[in-house]
Amino acid sequence: MTHPADFTPALAMGLFGFARAGADLRLRVVEGRLLNWLPPVGAPLVDSAVFFGLDAELAALRAGARQRIDLPGLRLPPAETPFALTVVCDPDGGDFLIYACADCGMLDFERQLAHERRRAQILAGQAEAAGRVLREQAALYRDIVENDGDLVLRLGRDLRITFVNPAARRMFDLAEGEMIGRPVDDLLQSSEPEFWTARLRNDAAISFEHALRVGGETVWIWWRAHWVGAGAEYQAVGRDVTDLRRLRAEASARAEEARANAVIRERLRIAHALHDTLVHSLVALAPQIRLIRKTAGSDASSRLVEELGFAEQAVRDGLARARAAIADLRARPLQPEGLAAALETLARRFGEHTGLHVRVDLDARATTPDPDVAETFLQIAEEALRNAELHAQASLVSLRLTADRDGGASLEIADDGRGFEPDRAPEGHYGLVGMRERAEMIGARFSLESRPGGGARIVVEAPAAARATYDLT
Repeated sequence: MTHPADFTPALAMGLFGFARAGADLRLRVVEGRLLNWLPPVGAPLVDSAVFFGLDAELAALRAGARQRIDLPGLRLPPAETPFALTVVCDPDGGDFLIYACADCGMLDFERQLAHERRRAQILAGQAEAAGRVLREQAALYRDIVENDGDLVLRLGRDLRITFVNPAARRMFDLAEGEMIGRPVDDLLQSSEPEFWTARLRNDAAISFEHALRVGGETVWIWWRAHWVGAGAEYQAVGRDVTDLRRLRAEASARAEEARANAVIRERLRIAHALHDTLVHSLVALAPQIRLIRKTAGSDASSRLVEELGFAEQAVRDGLARARAAIADLRARPLQPEGLAAALETLARRFGEHTGLHVRVDLDARATTPDPDVAETFLQIAEEALRNAELHAQASLVSLRLTADRDGGASLEIADDGRGFEPDRAPEGHYGLVGMRERAEMIGARFSLESRPGGGARIVVEAPAAARATYDLT
């Protein structure tokens, strides 16, 4: 049998196959690798696996009851390429014509199907690995939650407790059933109403400290709360920081003690320096002035003798003030009665020494537990009274100590002297500067009011001591 030239390459490449069977269904011609699975020429067609049991269909095709038989997507050994099979009946001779054509679309489909199978296997492996990691993490989380010393609470959106770990149950000495379902503000009671509700109003992660009364004692818990499970509920993790706060308070006290000791050492150093320089100079100067007065004799004018007497008195006064300053630098303690008694004693001695009238108004509520504040107030009062004596030419001086509701204190010293321009203080006079600097060292506000002929008024306002707070976030 011959074929058109264009069929020959297809037969050679295994892309096309042709067979003919007679009316008796015995094969007469078989060509092409795609049909190598057919029985040999002369054998019945129905002996093949494909046509076995198709006798009725083939008879209907020969009788004209159907036009063709199509069998797509076949793959039979020894052929490697999937193919489609078509059977028709030759109307002239009644023979059966069998055509086989390579099914490239089926091949691509099988390749895609194999690719999808491999991809599904890879995804299944990845899912299994991810599930294994999640199971391991869940087991680790359960181990941490169940055995860790931190408190762990879960809170619903209504801020009712949905989970408590053993550490939390031990802390409150309650069974799990007694805690589940309770509002968190009811369980973790605070002096501030709705303490937790006020802090968990938004979805942001927050941290704060909270004081609890447990077993009659105050326990400080540091909490960190955040949303978990795609915003389904809050998880709050609490850690007991009572000992940490105590250690920090002790460290702060030790630091303050070290600072106070450093101040004392510096004061002693300055006191020694003053004693070894200024006091020694004044002590040496006084006998020299007395010697000059004696050697001047009767030949000296009364004016010279008078001036020398003034100079000697100034040296004695300066020596007394220098010794007082040294004593002050040595951090002398206040009287046992406190600041008010010390100010009252100071005012009385000032009045007795100068003859000026001193009006004293001391608020009994004005307590200054901070020794630095009390000592600074006393030093500023001494300096202000000294200025009133030396420069103001006043007839009345008032000294007033008051307290405010927050625990702060205020000191006021005023006189009815000649006054001055505050912005034009004489150079070389550091009393006002020293008072301002002393006030600033304790965090107090210093103010000065004065005008020529209008006296002077000094006010020092010290706020209440700030309470120490600690932030562990």
